[in-house]
Amino acid sequence: MTFLRSFSLFSLLLLLVSGCRKSTHANWDVDLLLPVVNSVLNINNFNPDSTFKADAGGVMHLVINREVASLMMDSLLSLPDTVIPKDFTNDFIATTLKPGQGLTLQPSNLQFNVSNGVGLKTVIVKSAMLHVKFSNDVAEPLDLIYQLPGVTKDGNFFTISEIIPSGKNSLVKSYDLSGYKMDLSGPSGNKVNTLLQNYTVNLSTTASGTAVVESGKGAHIELSYSEVVPQFVEGYFGTQVVKMPYDSTRISLVNDFKASNFMLSEAKMDFTIVNEFGVDFSGSLGNIKSINSTQSKTVALQTNQLASINLDRATRVGDVVTPKKKIFSFNNTNSHITSFISNLPDMLTYEGSVRMNPIYPYNISGYHDFAYYNTGIRVLADIDIPLRFTADYFELVSHPTVDFSGNEQLEGVNSGRFVVSATNGFPFSAQLQGYMQDASGKIIDSIFISGANTIDRGFLDAKNDVTSPKKSKIYIPISRAKIDNLTRTKTIRLVSKFIMPPNPPEIRILEHYELSINITVEANYNVKLN
Repeated sequence: MTFLRSFSLFSLLLLLVSGCRKSTHANWDVDLLLPVVNSVLNINNFNPDSTFKADAGGVMHLVINREVASLMMDSLLSLPDTVIPKDFTNDFIATTLKPGQGLTLQPSNLQFNVSNGVGLKTVIVKSAMLHVKFSNDVAEPLDLIYQLPGVTKDGNFFTISEIIPSGKNSLVKSYDLSGYKMDLSGPSGNKVNTLLQNYTVNLSTTASGTAVVESGKGAHIELSYSEVVPQFVEGYFGTQVVKMPYDSTRISLVNDFKASNFMLSEAKMDFTIVNEFGVDFSGSLGNIKSINSTQSKTVALQTNQLASINLDRATRVGDVVTPKKKIFSFNNTNSHITSFISNLPDMLTYEGSVRMNPIYPYNISGYHDFAYYNTGIRVLADIDIPLRFTADYFELVSHPTVDFSGNEQLEGVNSGRFVVSATNGFPFSAQLQGYMQDASGKIIDSIFISGANTIDRGFLDAKNDVTSPKKSKIYIPISRAKIDNLTRTKTIRLVSKFIMPPNPPEIRILEHYELSINITVEANYNVKLN
């Protein structure tokens, strides 16, 4: 009986253990809620790099400040890149020199040939290199000391001291002129473009013995300059005419914005011409066009205001420069600036010319025209656009980033749907579309289904202004193929197309208008356990 009871208990335990053993494979179905996009579309989508401000009526203004053209110092003045030869030779009969003895040489002037009637008195060098080729047609080496007393830095003359071996181009060296001040008024201070040169040439103390220096023989150098960038220039800049050739500049009036039959109610633009040079100018600007390259549309600015421009010279006290400015204003009453800006240009074109010192007797500054590095004549565009307009529709775009690569939950999705929660604070309904884009920006799929992608406008008052936003939800079925494309997606180009009613009233964009969009995935997720 004891044996039977023990066997029965053992059998019961064995049965219980066998009943508790789990299967090696199991599938469970669970629900999955996965966020995809959370984006807000508002006036900043017009141009995120610009400034917006509200007027007293609450209407937002797009304010843009851009430099659209410039004429800098290097367009007006440059030192020549020509080679300047200089001989230090025996001008008498053949002379025998002992080591340390020298030739009799007189100081001379180094003359720069600056074009366009420019006469320079002072140049402070920001950066430049002086390249010198040394030659020696004496049988023994020569010691050359070459000084430019008018070229100074920290109270010291620019000096070259070299031993020149015998032969043509027997020594080639470069010298840094950065930071040197060049007095180009000559030894008496009454010249321009002129430097005084001092030099001595001796038979080198390293020579093996005496040497005969024939008449016309000695040392020779060739000077050349490169990478010359002036920090400051003073003198007379002549009466030269400098062309501003036809060119374009990016203005990017709006980004990620598209409209049909778009027309602003008004716009204002000021062209401010700033003269940072110490020289008077006359000139003109023309061929000004707004170009919408996306839609291949061009609108020319029709005005005579810029045909004849006179601009006074800047002034300075020490190194503090006070520019002179002239403002040309364009508005609805004196131009068609509204059409010009309503083209929504991403580029502006221009061309022009300026003449320096146009007033007789021309050199009225007495060689005190001046210019500093990185200064010039600048043309600034200041644009003020009240966001009141008419249009058949307009679109706002955002580009949220996503990354679902390697998401194991998506790999197990059986079925599901996109859930789009939208809160529309604009006074018009919107059609939504989201384009899935891969790492290269290529569109690989879309999210919304045409005909089932419209959200209602906000609640309006009698003035068609939004008093409170309207919330909407859209459900979009998800296929397995769309899930696969979602795992490849890196950005979603989210487009909101705002639809106007027939014969719409003027659209006013107020500060609080925005459209928020939240997209999630609701799915049935199959869990596999091994």
